[in-house]
Amino acid sequence: MENKIAIIGGSNLFNSELIKDMKEERIITPFGTVEVYLDSTTMLIQRHGRKNVPPHAINHKANMYAIKTRDFKKIIAINSVGSLKPEIKPGEICLVKDFISFYNIVTVDPEKRIHITPELSEKINKQIEECLGEKFKRVIYWQTTGPRFETPAEIRLMKDYADVVGMTMASECTIACELGIEYSSICAVDNYANGISDKNIDFDEFNRYVLQNQEKVDRILKRIKACQF
Repeated sequence: MENKIAIIGGSNLFNSELIKDMKEERIITPFGTVEVYLDSTTMLIQRHGRKNVPPHAINHKANMYAIKTRDFKKIIAINSVGSLKPEIKPGEICLVKDFISFYNIVTVDPEKRIHITPELSEKINKQIEECLGEKFKRVIYWQTTGPRFETPAEIRLMKDYADVVGMTMASECTIACELGIEYSSICAVDNYANGISDKNIDFDEFNRYVLQNQEKVDRILKRIKACQF
C-alpha cells in the first residue's frame, strides 16, 4: 500500500493514544527481537524498547530491520533535540535536512563495503508539511553518542556547523538508507543545549521539557497517521 508508514518515537510513545487500537507484535530479526504496534497502514516502534535503554544502547539495526521485514518503505521519526541556536526555541518543531555524525558509525553488514551517502527524504518532509498544513524550519542535526549531555565547549564547536543536537537520528537514518527505506525526521526541540542559554541543562529538567512537548507530538502523530504517504 502506498500510504504505509513506519513511525519511530521516543520514551513516551508507549503512552500515546495511537497504540490503543493497534495490534502488538514481536518481530524476530537477525539483530534481535523488536516490539512493534501494527495496523493495516502503520507501524509504531518505541526506539528505546520496554526496558527504556539509553541512547547509546539502542538496537537500531533490529528496529530498522523489523520495518524492512514488514515491507514498510517510508519512516517518519520523532526525535527529541537540544537547540544549538538561540532563534530555535524550546517547543519548536523542525524537519531535518542533513546531519553530522562522526562517532559510532553503524552498518547492517560490516563484512561488505556498503558505500552509501545517507540522506533525509525531502519528499516526505514536504508531505509532512502538506499533511499538517504548516511550514517548518529545515535543520542540520549533530549526533553525539550519549548518554551524557554535551559540555559547553563541545556545544560551542557544534553550533557553528549544526542547528540541533541529539543522540539517535543519524544512526537510524544511516541504516534505513542501507536497507532502501526513505527516512524523515521531525525534531521536537526540548531545551537549549548547554551554553546556548544562561542555564545549564540537567536530566530532570530535560525530562520536564520532553513531557511538555509530548501533547504536541501526539497531535502531530494522529494527523500524520490519517494522511496519505
